[in-house]
Amino acid sequence: MAELAREQAALRRRLVLRDDFDPGALRIVAGGDVTFLEARRARTRGLACLTLHAYPSLELLDAVVVEGEVSFPYVPGFLAYRELPLLLQAYERLRGRADVYLLDAQGIAHPRGLGLAAHFGVVTGEVAVGCAKAHLYGTFREPSAEPGATAPLTAPDGTVVGTVLRPRRGRALLFISPGHRISADTATVFVQTCLRGHRLPEPTRAAHNLLQEARRRWRGDAAAANPTPRL
Repeated sequence: MAELAREQAALRRRLVLRDDFDPGALRIVAGGDVTFLEARRARTRGLACLTLHAYPSLELLDAVVVEGEVSFPYVPGFLAYRELPLLLQAYERLRGRADVYLLDAQGIAHPRGLGLAAHFGVVTGEVAVGCAKAHLYGTFREPSAEPGATAPLTAPDGTVVGTVLRPRRGRALLFISPGHRISADTATVFVQTCLRGHRLPEPTRAAHNLLQEARRRWRGDAAAANPTPRL
């Protein structure tokens, strides 16, 4: 993985971590997610989804789900090499482009500063934000119990790399970090505007739900093609 770590470092130097767009001019936003039929196996089937939404209403305008073989192993810190190829296929097939791409992934809150959302942003040149359900990198004090409460997510050197957000009452947290062409503060505000009372912001929630439907259909088709023998 040493060569890939060097590649991540090179891509990290290309990141733009300021608002390289007009936040007041957002009209179309996207949500993205990736899942696997057998997440811990190196060779498996993967599914990726990108959705397009009007902003700020978040009305669903379009969605693409792609499926394909995945052979790169599950290695924490290198998940982009497992997930990005399918996500880029979905990106190419989506009918239209978004002003911001919100991915269920890490942005710069990553050991080498290049999670999937950051990697996606650099490769495509799009404005990208990571909004993950799980903590990967950085330290934080848990925000208060109030929905919408936040706390900074900091790297070991004290640099703020994102925000920890409590999206609704309960224990669940979101880990927001800029991916590309956006600041940490604007990324946080953007995610907050996409919440509609659920744990996930609406764009990634829509992508997640479509992936789960596709996964159930795929498993049903596979079971029909390979019925369990009667003993």
